[in-house]
Amino acid sequence: MGMWTDRLTNSWAEGVQSVLLGPVQSWLAAHPLVGWLVAHPLWTLGLALVALLLFAGLWSAIARLTEGFWLSLVKLPFQLSGWIFAAVSGLLVRRWAKPTAVVAEADRVSEIIGRLETLQTEQESLLEEMRTLLEKRGKG
Repeated sequence: MGMWTDRLTNSWAEGVQSVLLGPVQSWLAAHPLVGWLVAHPLWTLGLALVALLLFAGLWSAIARLTEGFWLSLVKLPFQLSGWIFAAVSGLLVRRWAKPTAVVAEADRVSEIIGRLETLQTEQESLLEEMRTLLEKRGKG
């Protein structure tokens, strides 16, 4: 009876082993890189560590990129309100306040007009004086 149970246990263990390990062995045969990694655990551990470090670097780069995006998104309403305020205040200043250049030009125009009037009166007085001198000369 001991031999029969040993055979039954052996055949049962072989059956379970073939059912469970058969697909794994065939998959490892179809994927030799994975089979090599299973056969060399130290290389697998080193490659996993390198992959983990690369993934961590990629993750931090993505985090910095999204941080910049979210900060820009949060700043956008404030920048937009600043631009709108600047545009509205610029329109109001142009509409109701006289720019200094226009005021300076108006002052300059009035100064020129005043000088021209002074020159015209001086010209008229000089012409009158010249007429009187010519009349004296013609009579004399």
